[in-house]
Amino acid sequence: MMRALKDLLNGVRRHPWLTITNAFVAYSVMWTTTEGLSYFVPGFNIKGFFALTCIIILSLCWALKRVWKPSQTEIRIAHTDTTIEVLFGDLFKQSGIRAVAVNEFFDSKIGKPVSDRSVHGIFINKCFGGHPEPFDKQVEEQLRQTEFEHIARPDGKTKRYPIGSTAIITAESDRYIAFAFSKTDPETCKAQSDVTLMWGALHSLWQRARIESGGYPLNLTLVGSGLSGVGLPTRDLLNLIILSAITETKTKPITQRIRIVLTRDRFEDLDLRDVKKHWRE
Repeated sequence: MMRALKDLLNGVRRHPWLTITNAFVAYSVMWTTTEGLSYFVPGFNIKGFFALTCIIILSLCWALKRVWKPSQTEIRIAHTDTTIEVLFGDLFKQSGIRAVAVNEFFDSKIGKPVSDRSVHGIFINKCFGGHPEPFDKQVEEQLRQTEFEHIARPDGKTKRYPIGSTAIITAESDRYIAFAFSKTDPETCKAQSDVTLMWGALHSLWQRARIESGGYPLNLTLVGSGLSGVGLPTRDLLNLIILSAITETKTKPITQRIRIVLTRDRFEDLDLRDVKKHWRE
């Protein structure tokens, strides 16, 4: 209830003039209709303060409905105990284990190798104070039995791991799954991915999450939408992640709740009611 009220207030703040316009249009339609009926239909008479109050309330309700958009929705995977939750929020404030997409080198240096605006960069800054050493130490330990190849680079790490490689990273009492999601140009450090790479990386993430989640929620962002952009519109990218999660869950359960956390800058690109309707059908 509180979330719905907050979403409603946010809708009014984002679109104040649209709210006023919708209220005026609804009021005008109802006023014209009641006046017309009162004039043309004998015995039909809607007048007085009560009638005016009802028209105003209905007009406001219509206007608020037009600007309201939910910030959270849930999709239940049929014939399983798993629910996919999609919400706008902060990945690092969600309970459970969190997934962080990284490049194939598991870079950790903030700057050219890892942008401080990426989820990976925010993770390094927020959880390790911008110091890569604790992250690097855990990655080395986690991937010590994973095959890699040495690639000479002017900046960043030189061990390149297969796409889909995963490492459990602990920061204080929180656990993260760092998973290799994108390829990186050795010279420019430019990350890139595509649908095929994304599907394979998500498959590896789900596999590791089955082992590590322990029944706790798994949280991930809209992977593929950042600097390693897959090139899909927001809704298509979200649907691809949901499809991957459903496909894997149907094969073997991952955890009871998979939470996809979207950033607020995507709010205007999506209506979560449409997303829920799509998967319900």
